[in-house]
Amino acid sequence: MVEGEARELVGAVERELRSLESAVTLAHWEASTTGTPEALEKATVAERQIRLYLSSRPRYERIVALLESGRVQDRQLHRQLELLALDHRSNLLTEEVIDDLVRRSNEIQAEFYNFRARIGEREVTNNEIRGILRAERDEERRRTAWEASKQIAPRVADRLLELVARRNEAARSLGFRDYYAMQLELAEIDEDELLGVFGELKQRTDREFAQAKAEIDEQVAPRYGLPVEELRPWHYEDPFFQEAPLAQELGLEAHFRGRDLAAIADAFYAGIGLPLTDVLARSDLYERPGKDQHAYCTNIDREGDVRILCNLRDDDRWMGILLHELGHAAYEKYIPVSLPWILRQPAHIATTEAIAMFMDRLALDTDWLESAVGIKLENRAPLQRRARQALRFEMLLTARWVLVMTYFEKALYADPSRDDLGRYWWDLVEELQLLKRPEGRAAPDWSAKIHLTAAPVYYHNYLLGELIASQLGSAIQAELLDGGSHAGLAGRSELGAFLQERVFAPGASVHWQHLLEQATGSRLTPEPFLHEFLPIPA
Repeated sequence: MVEGEARELVGAVERELRSLESAVTLAHWEASTTGTPEALEKATVAERQIRLYLSSRPRYERIVALLESGRVQDRQLHRQLELLALDHRSNLLTEEVIDDLVRRSNEIQAEFYNFRARIGEREVTNNEIRGILRAERDEERRRTAWEASKQIAPRVADRLLELVARRNEAARSLGFRDYYAMQLELAEIDEDELLGVFGELKQRTDREFAQAKAEIDEQVAPRYGLPVEELRPWHYEDPFFQEAPLAQELGLEAHFRGRDLAAIADAFYAGIGLPLTDVLARSDLYERPGKDQHAYCTNIDREGDVRILCNLRDDDRWMGILLHELGHAAYEKYIPVSLPWILRQPAHIATTEAIAMFMDRLALDTDWLESAVGIKLENRAPLQRRARQALRFEMLLTARWVLVMTYFEKALYADPSRDDLGRYWWDLVEELQLLKRPEGRAAPDWSAKIHLTAAPVYYHNYLLGELIASQLGSAIQAELLDGGSHAGLAGRSELGAFLQERVFAPGASVHWQHLLEQATGSRLTPEPFLHEFLPIPA
């Protein structure tokens, strides 16, 4: 009787959510690929409609009552109820509040989509700014480009602070400490456990990161004829210092000039038994005015319409990003359609990030570059050693950068009215990334990060993803590669079979920690990541 009632309820909700979610994902796709006011308004309306549907308190209370009855024994049905309860909980708000939150967020996102920085009288894209920071040797031009990357910040900072305050008000009306705590709980993440793991990672990587950063600085400083203590953020390649510097000195970029990155990635994924040709055909891969300058993957309908957005250039950085986004796409595409629609999604944001990051790392693996890309590398042994050092530093840097974002965002939601947010941002950057702040800078540089608007309380998933990627990688090495290199991955359909069976097949039918246990034999642990990246490469 109770299970019959549960099935009827889940079926009715699923029928509504199918069309509503497809409308949202399609509208956001159009908005991010065109940036037109009409598309942005359509995205606002679609998101508002799905959130209003999920705001039904009577339906939520009915779902909770079914869960608490203890009489829904079917595991898949029970899990669907759990996920629906989580989806409803954050939306139990008035129509006016939902409309306000959605509109504010989308208006700021629209600013990011359409804004192009200026250097002098010339508009420049994010790709052009990164190109300057990769190649330019003139310090003043580098500083100008770095400052241009932050020009969006003062345009959105005040509106973002108001949005944060409104998000907090909504979360507190639902019984949460603040929006940050709500987002973690509804994502099935224990806040104390998360911060405990991150604190341990910080403590155990402090010495190694400081040593690696000092070695990098000893290489960077002579480029500009400066002592190390005078290095500032514009002397590195990434505007947020979130990617490993000196990547171009590996010489990998030249090997991708004139190459079709989509064809390379297509062949690799087909070779591991996860063909994605249809995904690439539906995707939007190259930059143009009005288009979102970032990269992401979206599943339009959970029926097979998976797409990615990129702004490809023929270099090694975009090769890694393309592998990353197609990792997300492979996960989404190969979740079995036999699963109920509500369960036809990744077990967690962090598990899909893990697959993307596992693939992303291959772009710095010389064995993979030779076997999958067909690059003939000269002086292979020293290049392999330097590439491993670069990957190690990138992983250590990723951990520190995610800590900056995690700690800052937690503080932001704890008190968005504090008047020292800009100073606190640079305090974290100096402490965790060991990057010196520009003297006298008072701009709200933190608000130049689009995630604070478009993907709030999300950034910790990148570090969780790296930890899970290492955990999966350890299992893959043990079972498929006998401890060998990733050269063995190209053309190995066993890899695709492993991922489909161990990671993709369950969809969201199990809690992400249980998925990890089933796939690797252990719940989340930082040990494989630390084992992989703390030792200095030989």
